[in-house]
Amino acid sequence: MKAMTPKQRLEAALDRQPVDHVPLFYQHLGASSHLQKSTGISVKEGFEDPEKFARLSMEAHRLFRFDNVMAGWGDILIESQAHGTKWRFTDPRFYPRVESYVPMDQVGAIRPVDPMQDPNWSVMLRGARIMMERIGHEVAVVGCIDSPMVISMETIGMENLMMSTFQSPELAHYLLRTVTESSIAYMEHIHKLGMEEVFIENGSAGGEMVSVEMYEMFDRRYLAELVQWCSKLGLRTIVHNCAAQPLYMSEAELRPTALHVHLAAVEVGELFSNLKGKTCVMAGIDHANLLFKRSPEDVEAEVERIIRAWGEGDGLIMAPGCEMPYKTPLENLQRLRESTIRHGRG
Repeated sequence: MKAMTPKQRLEAALDRQPVDHVPLFYQHLGASSHLQKSTGISVKEGFEDPEKFARLSMEAHRLFRFDNVMAGWGDILIESQAHGTKWRFTDPRFYPRVESYVPMDQVGAIRPVDPMQDPNWSVMLRGARIMMERIGHEVAVVGCIDSPMVISMETIGMENLMMSTFQSPELAHYLLRTVTESSIAYMEHIHKLGMEEVFIENGSAGGEMVSVEMYEMFDRRYLAELVQWCSKLGLRTIVHNCAAQPLYMSEAELRPTALHVHLAAVEVGELFSNLKGKTCVMAGIDHANLLFKRSPEDVEAEVERIIRAWGEGDGLIMAPGCEMPYKTPLENLQRLRESTIRHGRG
């Protein structure tokens, strides 16, 4: 097969079409110590300046050579701060942390937000425009947003949200509805920028946190609306679930373009059997131990195992299970890429 560009390769796999080799997906700003060192730009500076945000994000492709860049990082706070959460940077090299959540007696005053009007959220959209102009013809520039449930958790705090689903379900639904409207506005913005994929963080969909019934009543209801809106706009959806007991079958019923699951949390053969031929599967290898602490040989052995388990058929993408640790060794990232190409040729 003729060699494909990274963008062509990723999008063909998402559409479950033949590829020259299995693509490799890059999440958020993984292994960012290398990016900050090579650019001289801190994470904090990236949050404040669209040009610096774009340069840091694009450096990931230059250094690591995965098949995409992301116009959104793993702070899981960018949307919630737009709805009232206070954050602060304790170290410019790392993501901000919560300083205070919105008090429960003020939830009713939260209103939908236009991301382009928020001074922080808009940085990522303006940075996305820069990336689309500079590398978007060759490399997939993937949008990034937290699911309504995750945004709500980071707006009032997980415990408060969980309690409200029992004690004040109408308030929980009000907040979820509000942030969903903001999220739809985000989807419309990235569509106008010419972006074709969006990554939706939905790690809240875990059996260790909620029952299937509670998940479907509160979480899935609004995630479904986002996936449907994306479909109307022509955006491919990548639903990410890094929960310890991911409710991925319920998520699959929403018919996202791809499901991204941390393989350490599932039985791999069962996952592939359940999803193959129905949706693209983004196979998340262990980022916290394997990629961070083990040898390049161990990384290759795991890549080969996963690709062999998949067998014949289109629709497989390799990826870390979640955002890679700050100082993930370069030699492991290089071997991850090389072994994905070596063992994943079509």
